[in-house]
Amino acid sequence: MPEGPAIAQLDLELRHIRKRYGDFVAVNDVSLQVGKGQFVCLLGPSGCGKTTTLRCVAGLEEPDAGDILIGGKEVTGEPPWKRDIAMMFQDFALFPHMTVARQVGFGLEMLKKPKAQIATRVAEVLKAFEIAHLAERRPSQLSGGQKQRVALARAMITEPRILLLDEPIGALDYSLRETVMLELKALQKRSGISFIWVTHDQNEAFSLGDHVVVMNHAKIEQQGAPDEVLSRPRTAFVAGFIQGNNVFEGRAGASRDGVLEVVTAAGLFRVPLLDLAAPAAGDALTFSVRAERLIENPGESILNRLTLRCVTVEYFGAFRRHVLEGAGGLIVKYDQFGALPPSMREGDEVTLGWAQDSGVLHRGPSA
Repeated sequence: MPEGPAIAQLDLELRHIRKRYGDFVAVNDVSLQVGKGQFVCLLGPSGCGKTTTLRCVAGLEEPDAGDILIGGKEVTGEPPWKRDIAMMFQDFALFPHMTVARQVGFGLEMLKKPKAQIATRVAEVLKAFEIAHLAERRPSQLSGGQKQRVALARAMITEPRILLLDEPIGALDYSLRETVMLELKALQKRSGISFIWVTHDQNEAFSLGDHVVVMNHAKIEQQGAPDEVLSRPRTAFVAGFIQGNNVFEGRAGASRDGVLEVVTAAGLFRVPLLDLAAPAAGDALTFSVRAERLIENPGESILNRLTLRCVTVEYFGAFRRHVLEGAGGLIVKYDQFGALPPSMREGDEVTLGWAQDSGVLHRGPSA
């Protein structure tokens, strides 16, 4: 019999993982596939289940149900040291009495590698992470950025299949984070090791991840490429959680030629159905529009439009955010490239609109 096409082995596969603590469900039916060398970010609010999911992968928690496979091998129930993983924590967990060189080589010591091999490998890793000059220092003599590099070097020296990172740059100064993120992304690409990164910071997730997993109430709400999750949120929660979305609530009206009319308190709007079936007339629903997709003083061809009053203007460096209020207390955000001259001030009344294909209809009723 001829062989079928080869299937690429996954670095990690979670199959219907469940974990509860008493009556509290921490992880509920979570399934995830991580391809070879992927950078995956678990994103969500506190208590959504992302860290518990990571701890199940690490072997620090035992799931109540489901399967965990690493490199195609079932590891559910196996101890952490048999899982071909390494883990890096937010506080770095460095040993205060050890020098940097000893810290970095600790994993190889635990694997009982020959001393000469450990010394050679430690020297290579210290050089690669540009911390060779820190070899004899102890953690109390290191800056936050230096500690981060030491912890990462220690985690990666054993060349694990997967590196698990639980908010690893949360303790760093904001000014250091962008530099560290760039270094980590480059390092991950060079090493080919899969990174599973837990964060509540959207900038981290969308800057670093090849695959972003948004969690809420112990479940995965949406997962996919960063641009897909950012531009086409599938649920009202994802749209509301991700910065820069305007979420509108309404009821389904007529649909024609792949376009649905949505009746809201602010007026009637048209949203593309794309791959969604048309809801029944009168069904409650939500849709969203990105703040940067809004158009000031739209032409007559733009049918989706609102008259609003500018309440405040916020500056974020790269962009300027306008917060506007409409009838019935409706709040709308409008983002403008920061280098452009200001086009409205607080108190101004303006008309904003958006192209029909800028609206994203969500699955299910409003949250």
